[in-house]
Amino acid sequence: MNRYRHTRRDFLRAISVGAAVSVTPKLLSAAPPTQKPNIVLVLTDNQSYYELSSHGHNYVRTPRIDALAAQGVDFSNFYAAPYCSPSRGSLMTGRYSLRSGIHNTIGGFCILNRREHTVADHLKKAGYKTGIFGKWHLGHSYPYQPERRGFDEAFVMRGGFIGQMQDYIGNSYVDGVYEHNGKDCKTRGHSTDVLFGKAAEFIKTNKDNPFFAFISTPAVHDFAPHAKTRERMIRRKGLEELSKSKLNLFSGIENIDDNVGKVLEQLDRLKLSDKTMVIVATDQGMYGRGNPKGVKLNSAQGYDSRHHVFCIVHYPPWQGRRHESNALAGMVDLMPTMLDAAGIPIPRNVDGRSLRPLLAGQAAWTDDRKLIIQCPRGRERKKNVNVSVKTQRWRLVNGSRLYDAQGDWRQKTDVAADNPKVVARLTAHYEEFWGSLPPVSQVLPVQVLTGPNGLETRLDAHYWYKGDQPFRQGQLKGQFNGTWAVEAPRDGLYQFDLRRYPKDAPKAIGATKATLTVGSQSVTASMDASDVSATLELALTKGVYDMTTSFNNAQWGAYFVYVRHTGPTRRRRVLKT
Repeated sequence: MNRYRHTRRDFLRAISVGAAVSVTPKLLSAAPPTQKPNIVLVLTDNQSYYELSSHGHNYVRTPRIDALAAQGVDFSNFYAAPYCSPSRGSLMTGRYSLRSGIHNTIGGFCILNRREHTVADHLKKAGYKTGIFGKWHLGHSYPYQPERRGFDEAFVMRGGFIGQMQDYIGNSYVDGVYEHNGKDCKTRGHSTDVLFGKAAEFIKTNKDNPFFAFISTPAVHDFAPHAKTRERMIRRKGLEELSKSKLNLFSGIENIDDNVGKVLEQLDRLKLSDKTMVIVATDQGMYGRGNPKGVKLNSAQGYDSRHHVFCIVHYPPWQGRRHESNALAGMVDLMPTMLDAAGIPIPRNVDGRSLRPLLAGQAAWTDDRKLIIQCPRGRERKKNVNVSVKTQRWRLVNGSRLYDAQGDWRQKTDVAADNPKVVARLTAHYEEFWGSLPPVSQVLPVQVLTGPNGLETRLDAHYWYKGDQPFRQGQLKGQFNGTWAVEAPRDGLYQFDLRRYPKDAPKAIGATKATLTVGSQSVTASMDASDVSATLELALTKGVYDMTTSFNNAQWGAYFVYVRHTGPTRRRRVLKT
């Protein structure tokens, strides 16, 4: 790995001398800001650490991001959870995702607990205008939507990727439909261009106030091609050997790079470059995809190749010089770093720390820093499963295997038997963390049955916390069932609209009987196979319950349920659509 890093330094040194000037505006001035700094955070989806040209990729060209790295700080020893929601939960809170009940990306446990405060919450309270553009993936029903988690403007996709069960039915990366503060909004163009365009509007509108713009692309999760960029790549010599899927993937990455350049140019035009923190990162490691030829990496979940991500930070007021940092850092550090830049006290309960010393040129932490990455990838959090306790030198994997990350960066040789004191020290650190986690009952993915003033809420099968775990739109034709944890926020009568397909795609359920059970109460209605919904009512007392639905005697459940509070308790009625 050391040999590879020397190659990167040579590349960065070269582009910092000349090429950077032609592809990005000047960003090197360290003039002190006259206001609280702006923050622009770009987070790509499922992009490998190696899929940047400055990180040694053979085909991808990312001159704008490379130039930003050459002028800022490129963190080469930076780690995140191996899946989207856990990584994003840590990003938003500065805390390990298990603390907020995020174990997975499906099966319910992908919701950011209501007790957590996001970086957007803190920034908004301090006077920032806050906006998110793209992927949220931390809850899409009340009260978990981004517009209720600190964002003034939320222009987002439903779910974790285009075409997920929660997403607008039939949605596409091109001319897609997004939610703009809760309302459907049809767009024209490729999703990456649309999202960066919306962010550019937000930046322009708020140029005279401190702002936080979070641009979170669904690309490159499904290798969504960008037509113009793909055509540009096809004309490039030396790419004849690439498959269609790789061309699609690489064109998506290069289009992100084009758009990063446009944001930097806009900041320069608005004279905001010197007082804006720009962060470009990706949310999870990708099995070593795109690594230099001949390098085979361990792709199991507890290993570095699944956690290693790129992160580039540029903030002139803190930077004494541009450099690469090999100090151990991670996604949990971005929230405290942003708060530190904004002059906001960092909460005591965070697991991350501000990267300010490293940005200022400090070569290493003054202590032997420890970082825990754990994602059980299931509904149940399990001790010592898919976990890595990291230090600058060591990696303790799943509580038993120890690797020397400096001498064995591919993690091939277990040296636990030769280093019992190291194992004991890292085990003690993990035990302390595990013992500090809240009870599971406190972090269940509870769905609230109605919002303020009787606001209708939508539940979907993506948030079943027991039973099946459907998550793709194609599975709506199947027969699945599960259980929601739900909360009745007040006493009264609740109306439940049970559907197989969401309201934006009203299709026949194909059932003749519907049943709803909340806690110990059940209600059943007859229906026609051509009905698109079955509406039932139950009187509930304020509290938390398990809720199930079924069509045709439990052959399958309702994949979407729309709920609203209809008033004080009265005699229960059964409504047939």
